[in-house]
Amino acid sequence: MKEMQDLFANPYHLSIAVVASPEIATILAKDHDISKDDVIRSLKDLKGSKVTTKDDDGFKYLTRYATDMLALARDSKYDDTIGRDEEIRRTIQILCRRTKNSVVLLGEPGVGKTAVAEGLAHRMAANQVPQNLKGTLYNLDLGALFAGAGKGEYEERVKGVIDDVKRSQESQSPAILFIDELHLISVGKGQGGQAGMDAANLLKPELARGQFRCIGATTLAEYREHIEKDGALTRRFAQVIVNEPTIDQAKTILRGSRERYENHHRVWIMDQAIVTAVELAHRYLTARRLPDSAFDLMDEACASARVQQDLKPETIEELEQGMVQQEHYIRSLERDNHPDDDSALNEAKQAMLKLKAKLRFLEREQSAVTEWWELIAKYRDGIQKKRLELNTARSQPSIDSKKIARLEDEMKRLRDSLVRTEQKGPVQKGSGDQRDSEIMDHQFVSLLAKNRRTVSSPNIITPESIAVIVEKATKIPVRQLLDTDKERLLHLQSTLEKTVIGQPEAINAVVNAIQLSRTGLGNANRPNACLLFTGPSGTGKTLLSKALAEELFGQSTAMIRIDGSEYSQSHSVSRLIGAPPGYVGYDQGGQLTEYVRRTPYCIILLDEIEKTCTEFLTLFLQVMDDGRLTDGQGRLVDFRNTAIIMTSNVGADILSKESGTISDHIRQAVMQRFKEARFSPEFLNRVDEVVMFRTMSADMMKKVLDKHLEDLQQRDGLKKMKLDLDHAAKQWLINRGISREYGARLLTRVIQGELLNPLARAILQKSVRNDEIVLVRVKDDGVGLDIRSSRRS
Repeated sequence: MKEMQDLFANPYHLSIAVVASPEIATILAKDHDISKDDVIRSLKDLKGSKVTTKDDDGFKYLTRYATDMLALARDSKYDDTIGRDEEIRRTIQILCRRTKNSVVLLGEPGVGKTAVAEGLAHRMAANQVPQNLKGTLYNLDLGALFAGAGKGEYEERVKGVIDDVKRSQESQSPAILFIDELHLISVGKGQGGQAGMDAANLLKPELARGQFRCIGATTLAEYREHIEKDGALTRRFAQVIVNEPTIDQAKTILRGSRERYENHHRVWIMDQAIVTAVELAHRYLTARRLPDSAFDLMDEACASARVQQDLKPETIEELEQGMVQQEHYIRSLERDNHPDDDSALNEAKQAMLKLKAKLRFLEREQSAVTEWWELIAKYRDGIQKKRLELNTARSQPSIDSKKIARLEDEMKRLRDSLVRTEQKGPVQKGSGDQRDSEIMDHQFVSLLAKNRRTVSSPNIITPESIAVIVEKATKIPVRQLLDTDKERLLHLQSTLEKTVIGQPEAINAVVNAIQLSRTGLGNANRPNACLLFTGPSGTGKTLLSKALAEELFGQSTAMIRIDGSEYSQSHSVSRLIGAPPGYVGYDQGGQLTEYVRRTPYCIILLDEIEKTCTEFLTLFLQVMDDGRLTDGQGRLVDFRNTAIIMTSNVGADILSKESGTISDHIRQAVMQRFKEARFSPEFLNRVDEVVMFRTMSADMMKKVLDKHLEDLQQRDGLKKMKLDLDHAAKQWLINRGISREYGARLLTRVIQGELLNPLARAILQKSVRNDEIVLVRVKDDGVGLDIRSSRRS
């Protein structure tokens, strides 16, 4: 090496060292009549005068720190890219420029930026690109570049990658570099030491000359934060915006990848499950983007089904447990050997025979399903292998048309066989015992005919499978909403009237707003409803909000309650959306925004809205108009799936004067009060409905009392007792509980003080016991209630 002035060893040096050894020189001279000097001279002439000043081991840095995407595309490691033709064509055009031929893919997380690069790799592998793009595409691993880099080593690695890409331009396979998370090239400064350069500054000169082609991908937020600030770097990348696909496009994308998920998990994905995955992801996972969110739902549903495949079917386990219990029962009867037990013993043995017959049938059914799936997997694997061979044949410089036609014909035959097998369904071998056919579960047979598999097979991915995953992720009873959403909305008014007594006009206004939104006829960019409840205290405003949460979202806890009196000062508004940068608590997030981000389907109850400050009302103007709010950290929070309910006592003194239907004159007087109470016209205009609650009448109080008594009967202490109140006792409670000022709340306190407290003492004194009727009567002097057991009457 020193004699040749080379800095790196190469094959010539190794060959000279081998020939120079005495043993090899002797063999050459004796067997081939060649001298050592002649061989060394020939090797030097072959090498020439070129000095080796660098490691010429191919593309050393590209091989070490990047992945060949074309090789992965040829091996079908990437899913097919669907619906991104426009972005791929735009990327190809930019890469074909003479200078500044690099592109950055910008979009929200999960919209498919990397899929665009993978789609380009598919086209390059299939020779479906212009001539000057026929080469290789490498995916740079920035993590490997950073890992273990000492002082100056990181810069050396980046420079080595750049040199490899530049040298490849002179070869028959010029390289294009794909950098996922492009913003990371600006954060590598000082790797391994304080003084260093980031990759961006090393890339800038090469990007402008056109000898270094690069595709970057990053989010809009990261691009603004790290790259856009550097104008010199920004101008070297042409931008391609990758938008979130529409719902229909997302469905098409998932259908295109369905076969890969089916092959990987050994499952069958129904088309309706794909539709459900996209729609539920768009509806419930609002913080994420399609198609990534829908893919995750489908993938997890398939994984769940795959786990169930390795377990024994639940139906078979139940039968086996039933057989064990029946066997213990038979042994017990046989051991006792009592004459009266003969009929029972015969019945038990007959039951055991039926269980065994049913188990044999299910085991044959399960065996048929297993064999069926193995055959399907065999055909799918065959199709996958033929696809790989076809991709390889199409990517060859000289295309063999006969071979391609043969592979296509073989793949078609495999697909036809797969379709026939899927349509045929599992087939049991042998009919089994004649008696077994009489005990077959016909529900299994009907399901088999409908779904081409049995209930003992968990391999089918249905819409309910997707709903279960969404339910676990969002804590929303999605299955319940899917099945009965329309039915629930249709009967929403009658359901609410069972909970909230005596407010038909208020309930009707709420139901109209909800039905309008849920049927898609309302403004999709606003919350489901923006309602303002006003009326005297104790008339059911908060109760209606809780009942609405229960009916709409399946749980009364899907509601956040904000007390207006806590937000009377302007500085307190930051608690809702989070403190701005630089203030204490900036990283904690806001109480309202964090709750809505984690529970997007909920009711927001703003209690006593008239006590809040002006800034509070101004904040909600944007929420009620656009259905969104930016928190203290700059994140956009979606409020479109919420229902905003505000309660107020403004005009309560006017409404308390009437217990019947609220007249137009009263409504106008109440609205005038709102205008006088700091509620601006633009705020009131954004409210869907001002719902007015009327005061409680005697008839309404009687219904409230009956409902209270029904609820009391369900409490643990009264489940084994029965309360019996006569008309006089009920009227006595109503007379003391009716109040225009306090509404039904006073009745609740009267029930506790005059009924429950004496009843608790009677239970402790054992005056009343379980399984007895508790008589509640007015005392003779009329000053209280007499509580006694029916056995003492």
